[in-house]
Amino acid sequence: MNYRHAFHAGNAGDVLKHLVLAAVLERLKAKPAPITVLDSHAGAGLYELDEAGGEWQQGIGRLARHPAPTWPAVAGPYAAVLGDDWRLYPGSPLVALRCLREQDRLIACETEAEVADDLAAAIGRDPRAAVHRRDGWSALRAFLPVKAGRAVVLIDPPFEAAGEFDLLARHLVEAAKRASTAIVIGWYPVKGRAAADRLHQALRGAGVAKTLAVELLTQPDHDATRFAGSGLIVIRPPWQLDEALAADLPGLLALMGYAGTGSTRIEWLTGEMQAED
Repeated sequence: MNYRHAFHAGNAGDVLKHLVLAAVLERLKAKPAPITVLDSHAGAGLYELDEAGGEWQQGIGRLARHPAPTWPAVAGPYAAVLGDDWRLYPGSPLVALRCLREQDRLIACETEAEVADDLAAAIGRDPRAAVHRRDGWSALRAFLPVKAGRAVVLIDPPFEAAGEFDLLARHLVEAAKRASTAIVIGWYPVKGRAAADRLHQALRGAGVAKTLAVELLTQPDHDATRFAGSGLIVIRPPWQLDEALAADLPGLLALMGYAGTGSTRIEWLTGEMQAED
């Protein structure tokens, strides 16, 4: 299994990932405490969609046929991040940075030198952001817990190596335990059900409360030879994010033209959040 940021930029998986990231950050900004975003596998930051491959045509290309005011409410922060020039598509570090306030910070890690240079160029001299050329898995230990405020951790590995689902499960749990109040988000592809179900089962037994699984599939997921869509694990999501996603993701899927073939899934793997949380 292989998932490279540039080739897949703007596809339906990016739509889900970036929509949820923007929605999480928008909810956290309701309080003045600073936010630190740690993006462990950051990628290049900005992508010229006409040059990056064609998968965007099945993702943001479909959604952008409709004016942003017609998008479901949960996608509002994502629409604001994209603005009018969505063909210069932001990767997750730029999505985060465009959501952040003056008191917030971004730590973006990328292991490949050329990609890290592209990321640094995309971020420019923004004092809120730091780019580190280092392995994303080790970055979770290096930068967590953060010194002040709340943390949002995004783990978006390339899924190039065998066992990367197991690595994701292990590091999601480790990050959640190292940073006991952090919101930890992990992205995964869905190609058949076996690997995704194994990931879910591992997290159910990991002893980490308040773990939500979110999936947006554009195709049926019974065929292990083709990608059906993608999912996110969200540990400690903001209050009522699950309800907003459950209400709005089916409409988003329909707006993208996948109502007949796709599906959405919102499931608590452990410990549904209560109002006092």
